[in-house]
Amino acid sequence: MAQVPQVKANAVKVVTLTANDKTVVSFSTLRGQGVIYNVIVWDPFLNTSAAYVPAHTYACSFEAVDNNCASLGRLSTKVFFTLFALLGLFICFFGHRFWKTELFFIGFIFLGFFFYILITRLTSIKYDVRLLLTAIAGSIGGTFLVAAWWRFGILTLCMLCIGLVLGFFVSTMTFFTPLGNLKVFHDDAVFWVIFSCIAILIPVIFMGCLRIMNILTCGVIGSYSVVLAIDSYMYTSLSYITLNVLRRALNMDFHRAFTNVPFQTNDFIVLATWGMLAVSGITLQIGRERRQPFPPPHPYKLWKQERERRITNILDPSHHIPPLRERLYGRLTQIKELFQKEQLAGERTPLLL
Repeated sequence: MAQVPQVKANAVKVVTLTANDKTVVSFSTLRGQGVIYNVIVWDPFLNTSAAYVPAHTYACSFEAVDNNCASLGRLSTKVFFTLFALLGLFICFFGHRFWKTELFFIGFIFLGFFFYILITRLTSIKYDVRLLLTAIAGSIGGTFLVAAWWRFGILTLCMLCIGLVLGFFVSTMTFFTPLGNLKVFHDDAVFWVIFSCIAILIPVIFMGCLRIMNILTCGVIGSYSVVLAIDSYMYTSLSYITLNVLRRALNMDFHRAFTNVPFQTNDFIVLATWGMLAVSGITLQIGRERRQPFPPPHPYKLWKQERERRITNILDPSHHIPPLRERLYGRLTQIKELFQKEQLAGERTPLLL
């Protein structure tokens, strides 16, 4: 990487500066990922070029006692994203059927993301405490969304949250491409306006087919949670689909950075795994839930109807539920009958003495 032909053959061109541009360029560093930077200067009059001395970084310290390059994954991060991935994997394949579980998952993401940005920018508490508070806030958000559906049956609010989460992810994927490195998007105002428009556009597009939008959200977001869990154990560039947006929201100077990330063998393996999970989950749920009603009935209304039916119709057998002790005894009696010898069929006359 010291000679111009070697640099051009092995490196990836990131940016070109002219004589009128400011010679300051920022890059998004990936902690633990080694990168070599080089600069080639070209003289258009003499048609000659020369390479500067290369610089390299791992965005971490090999000599630090704590948080060095050998201990990139924190235990709290691994626990958080492992549990999050288990829930996401369930949502990927069964989220459309278990509607309230999906609402908890969406509410957790919705409130947890904004809460983490808020406490990080306003406070200086440690990372582990922030992650714990984020988990608590996300759980409150998920519980609130489930309670809003159970009590009031507000389908518009639920589907809006689901659509915005899917739209947010589509927007992050858009800016993860080379499109995100365009000079016009280095302006924060332009970036956030376009980002918000893309996020809002997705629920508008799927307004007429809520079932498809719901299943797509389950498959894509649920499977991507597995990618985030993998990143907490081993490096993968795919985690920066969402982390780049998070870092831009947290760091004031991040808008000047170029967000190119390298794609290696493990990234292609993780990408294939993610795609397989997403396609499998979406296909399975579309085939299984095709004839099921959507949205499901309002739980509170069903509960009130059932309660009124039990009050008005006391002859209904379901109104008289035997005590738990009698039900357990009945179950044991049924099990004992399985091991009893069958009696011979036919009439029997008692012996009289």
